[in-house]
Amino acid sequence: MANTHDITAPIARTAAARRASPHQVRLTATLTPDPDKARTLWQRLEAAPEMSFHQSRAWVGAWSKGTGTPLAILTLEQDGVPYSLLPLEIRRTGGLKIAQFAGTAFSNENTGLIDLAGLEGVAPASPADLAAALAQAGLDADIVLFDKMTPETAARPPFSALPRVYHQNPSFQLPLSTDFNAVLAQINGKRRRKKFRVSDRRLEAIGGYRHITGDDNAQALRLLDVFLAQKPVRLASQGLPNVFAGRDVRAFLAELATTRTADGRPGLELHGIELVGGDHAGAIIAVAGLTIKDRHVTCQFGSIDETIAPDASAGELLFYKMIERASAAGHAVFDFGVGDQLYKRSWCPQRTELVDCYAPLNLRGRLAAPLISGVIRLKRTIKASPALHRAVAWLRGLLVRKPAPAPEAD
Repeated sequence: MANTHDITAPIARTAAARRASPHQVRLTATLTPDPDKARTLWQRLEAAPEMSFHQSRAWVGAWSKGTGTPLAILTLEQDGVPYSLLPLEIRRTGGLKIAQFAGTAFSNENTGLIDLAGLEGVAPASPADLAAALAQAGLDADIVLFDKMTPETAARPPFSALPRVYHQNPSFQLPLSTDFNAVLAQINGKRRRKKFRVSDRRLEAIGGYRHITGDDNAQALRLLDVFLAQKPVRLASQGLPNVFAGRDVRAFLAELATTRTADGRPGLELHGIELVGGDHAGAIIAVAGLTIKDRHVTCQFGSIDETIAPDASAGELLFYKMIERASAAGHAVFDFGVGDQLYKRSWCPQRTELVDCYAPLNLRGRLAAPLISGVIRLKRTIKASPALHRAVAWLRGLLVRKPAPAPEAD
């Protein structure tokens, strides 16, 4: 049975006391489905700048509420002292129960939540010890997959001793400063400004435009619904399935967009390019969603309407405007997220290879682990080979059904 005692009790022992203890350290875990039982510890750990927004209460709460996904919130303790909190969900794949970070299907980087201040006194957890602690806590899974972590995160307990494989996709970052010219200088500023001027002139020629943000709930939901209408068309044209389909995904994103973080900012900040004149006045031709935590801006998604002014590169224009705004606000990095795409390479001088760590909890998990890691390696191999990638994209395009055209008006 899961141990569901209150895990928000204050930490009574310091890292120095742990190091001084002569006995062998003991790793234990506590499991609860109730976020309120973890509130105090969660609030403290997520405040660290190094911790990802994707393990924040705002992200996890929106995911659970919007999709109805049950949570398995794990606290890891060394000699009774909590040092990590892992908000997980459990999904079933082919009879296998896989525990993973809650909402990781839409996240860009995961860290878990770790007490960095007390980490010096924490011993690395062996895969066997971690598996035993999680099983004893009552985690009903065959294997735990901690995916999309930076190498720095994967080098910390409780992940440091786990087997791992490079994630199939890297992520891409653009360092920021308050000097926007210096930001652009990293990526051929002269060419970037010229592209912006071309886009600007082409949209002004058809009536003009403005950069809008979802500052209130109504505007945020309007932008979200435009995105959800635009994205399937773009994905289908590329032979890709629509991962944003379903009311539960819309409910998750809507919940996140209308949730305010501790600093009063929307959990999901929506941006768009709206035409203000001409035949298409009021049309939104590009949308993007950002999350912001501790001066780290992450682009979660984007879409464009290619039927209106396709030569204006509205998506590029929107990125220019968002990055300019983030630079002026004093943010440190604009993260384009996971996925190797040409437009990300054109904007970003930095590339981060991500890591997936895994911990089998039983015999079924141990048998499945080589298959899971093999699939991840295969995907990485395919993505690294242009020929293989084109072949897989062609095959996938045959299987993806394109959206039916809207019926013509009588």
